[in-house]
Amino acid sequence: TPMNQASTRSHCIFTIHLSSKEPGSATVRHAKLHLVDLAGSERVAKTGVGGHLLTEAKYINLSLHYLEQVIIALSEKHRSHIPYRNSMMTSVLRDSLGGNCMTTMIATLSLEKRNLDESISTCRFAQRVALIKNEAVLNEEINPRLKAPSSSDGVLFCRNQ
Repeated sequence: TPMNQASTRSHCIFTIHLSSKEPGSATVRHAKLHLVDLAGSERVAKTGVGGHLLTEAKYINLSLHYLEQVIIALSEKHRSHIPYRNSMMTSVLRDSLGGNCMTTMIATLSLEKRNLDESISTCRFAQRVALIKNEAVLNEEINPRLKAPSSSDGVLFCRNQ
């Protein structure tokens, strides 16, 4: 767009699933890491785009609107419904937004005076994200296939001499 020639005009979510186990232990720890790059919201009137780029901008802005609605709902303490299902992006990021996780947001801003409104909007968005309080706990499980048999499991141990 005229505001950013290098923009891909798309969101990108890269998900990494990690598992770890200490040698000799049956305890497995799991983690999921979402790296998210959001396309910036641009005021359509300011960019002057039309046709396909206009349609694309509307979808990007709508998905960011749905994400903001989830973030607002999560920051309200006694909210009974969180609208995760309004978009594919909020469904995928459900764990990162309000689940068993730690969430960090890095916001990038434009220093140009003509983009001041967008930079302020980004700061407000980041401020709302900071209001989300999650209680992350360690994701551990005992893998029965890795568990060493014991006498309580009904197995007798014989030792060859």
